[in-house]
This record gives sequence, structure tokens and C-alpha cells, in this order.
Amino acid sequence: MFDSIIAKEGQKYILIAFIAMIIFVLVNCKFLTFISFVMIFFLIYIYRYKYIDFKSFKKNEIIAPISGTISAIDVKDLKKSIYIDVSLCDSHILRNLEEGPCKISIRRGLNLFLSTFKSKVLNEQAKLEYVNSSMHLYSSLYNPSIELPSNKSLEKGEKIGTFIQGEVIVTLNKEFATLVKIGDKVISGQSILGKKEENK
Repeated sequence: MFDSIIAKEGQKYILIAFIAMIIFVLVNCKFLTFISFVMIFFLIYIYRYKYIDFKSFKKNEIIAPISGTISAIDVKDLKKSIYIDVSLCDSHILRNLEEGPCKISIRRGLNLFLSTFKSKVLNEQAKLEYVNSSMHLYSSLYNPSIELPSNKSLEKGEKIGTFIQGEVIVTLNKEFATLVKIGDKVISGQSILGKKEENK
């Protein structure tokens, strides 16, 4: 029941905050009790989870793997790269881009602000490569260590983890046209980033 509303990645943090609140209540420390109480609700908000129906996705569409704001769209060798900024106020459920095999690579590193010098070189990052697209995750200050499933063949739209803060870059093959623009807010598992053009 709890898994249906809270992502399992955040449950241990919520439990720690709850235990801390109980301890502060017992020692009669009102300020820290209040802080712990607020932290519990903040963590519940951060790790909130909503089930979606995988069967509703079309094969010729690429969905948003995470909620956030489109900050840039780049084109290189006819491939389109869509940059999604993920903040603490967004939904942080990370979803699979495509059905089928996926090559996953993770490089451990720091959690610096992405605006800092060489942050994309030093920060922790992960890359997922599919048949028609790829997804690059760049961790930022408040993001825990990136954890992805060992099963590399997953359903389209299936939850594969959480991503709290940073940048997600989705690159589409040349056959796909982008359906978003800079400044758009996208929702994990709902917004359509691109659609395959029938004539190409």
C-alpha cells in the first residue's frame, strides 16, 4: 500500500525523519521536533509516486522520463537533444524511455551545482542508450547517488528510479520530431517529447 504512493527509494529517509521526530519529542526539544515533522512531509512530497498505465503509450512516441522544465533544445547530426531541468519542486519519478533492451552506464562523482565550472565533468552521471533514443542524467547538489535497475529490458514508462535534482538530456534519432519547446513544463510519463515522422 505504501509503495503505491511513496517511491521505495525515499521510504528509508522518511523513516529516519520519523524516528528523529520521536526522539526529539521524548527529549522535549520542540524546535527540532518541528523541523523533523516538516521534513517528513517534505520527503513525502519529494518521493510521491503515481501509477500510470504502460499500455497507453504508442510505439512511435517518446514520453518524458522525468518532470521538469525544458531549458534547451539542440540539434546535432540531425539528432535532437532535449534538456530537462529537474528541481526539488518537480515529481522525481524516473521512467524508462523505450520498451526493449537498454545499455546502462553509471559514472560516480560529485554533486556540485550544475552552474559551477566543470560540474558536468566532475558530477555523478548516468547514460541509458535505447534503439531510438538515449537519456543522459547529470546529478546536482541535492541528488542522492544514482541507482538504476540491473534488468536492462524494461517496459516503456516503467519506473526505473528517482532523480531529485539535476539535468536530464533526452536525445532523439533523426526520424523523430520534437513536440516541445523551450520553457515548457513536462510531466513524467505523461508529456510527449517527440513523435516519429511517418515519411522518414
